Amino acid sequence: MNSPNRILRDLVPDGSRVAAGVVALLIIVATVLLLPVAEQPLGEVKPFLPMFATTVVITEYLTAYMLYTHFRSSRMAYLAALASASVFVAIMAAVQVLIFPGVFSETGLLGAGAQSAVWIWTFWHGGYPFFVLLALLLLTPAVARRRAGVLSGWAHAELALAAGAAITLATLAVADGGQLPPLIDGAAYTRLIHSPAAPVVLGINVLALLACLAITRLRDLLSAWLAVALLASLADVALTLVAGARYSAGWYAARCLSMVSSSVVLGVLVWQTSNLYRQLARAHEALAERAVRDALTGAHNRGHFIDQFPRDLRRASRERLPLAVLMVDIDYFKAYNDMYGHQKGDECLRAVAHAMQRVLRRPGDYLARYGGEEFVVVLPNTDTSGALHVAAAVREAVAALAIVGAQAADRNVTISIGIATFNPDFDTFDADVLVRRADDALYRAKREGRDRAELFDSKRPDLITELRDP
Repeated sequence: MNSPNRILRDLVPDGSRVAAGVVALLIIVATVLLLPVAEQPLGEVKPFLPMFATTVVITEYLTAYMLYTHFRSSRMAYLAALASASVFVAIMAAVQVLIFPGVFSETGLLGAGAQSAVWIWTFWHGGYPFFVLLALLLLTPAVARRRAGVLSGWAHAELALAAGAAITLATLAVADGGQLPPLIDGAAYTRLIHSPAAPVVLGINVLALLACLAITRLRDLLSAWLAVALLASLADVALTLVAGARYSAGWYAARCLSMVSSSVVLGVLVWQTSNLYRQLARAHEALAERAVRDALTGAHNRGHFIDQFPRDLRRASRERLPLAVLMVDIDYFKAYNDMYGHQKGDECLRAVAHAMQRVLRRPGDYLARYGGEEFVVVLPNTDTSGALHVAAAVREAVAALAIVGAQAADRNVTISIGIATFNPDFDTFDADVLVRRADDALYRAKREGRDRAELFDSKRPDLITELRDP
């Protein structure tokens, strides 16, 4: 059974972690630089909070959806469990924007009190790393060895727990009738900083970040960016606590870090999905290509020729362009196969096909295996002179292989070629007729002693001219 980390590497392809490292470094540097001026008041910017909360809600819901979608395709419970952290944050952020003083009303909606928003923040920033920690436990060896069905059940239980906890804690914060101690005086977080809630929230963020580093070892791209999200959450908490009040430099910076924390995992999931589509497209192209290729020689197969050649002839007729067909047969191939065996026969077929393919340099020219040791070459926009030139080049390429034949020790493998051309000025026959003419010319070449090319003269169907020395 594959380990969870192995599945993760398969699900999220290995990639450069430099970007994640750069973003993490920027978060650390920005936090260090902002700490001395975190308390600097900047004044209230009315549109900021609804924009911030809306961004967080949308990104977290999308992150949860994509994580769960990946879980459904990979059956990796860790991803569903990780979605629970995003579900928790999305619910808490949605509630906070509704109850935050000054957004929709002076005191907030839902009958919220003065302490409701700060308690939502506390639950939010303690709950997110907590549910990430629970998800990370599914990657530990002791838990990962459990059956997939058990792990899936745990993951779904965590999802339900996250949604239930978010609703319960939000209700508790909003309907606070004195059960929760005050954490804020006006806009100042003085009591929060000195309350037990501050070290608990800070500590669980540190613990989640260390657990992510220790358990995942940042082996894959998702783990690297999850660590960045946890680092941003930790920096958010630190700046909020040091800022000490709403609408200060640290408070605004902390909200920006919340958006970073919410968006980076979504970003890597979007990238992974896009990469998956690219891989599927390449796989589809490869499958489509293999479907029209002969497995032994690499040339196009007969099915492709039968499908494509009539189109080529119709195009030549429509555009008033010539077209040539070469039917090619390996001389005495049955005797060669009987003497040297099927493996050597296959090697001969491959070598001859590759030699002929190297001669065809134009994009429209193609080679197809017509059957057994017989091949067909299609040359669009090629007149009789051009067809003769290609036939000569093909014969020379095969002769250069110097494959010892079956007829005599001093006689190498050769080919016979039948050539038929289409002239749009006076020819009106269909694809079958042109192939039959090339085939007739090929049989004439074989009757005349092989190792030669014969041209079927389309102007005089009763005459076949011989090309003895290409």
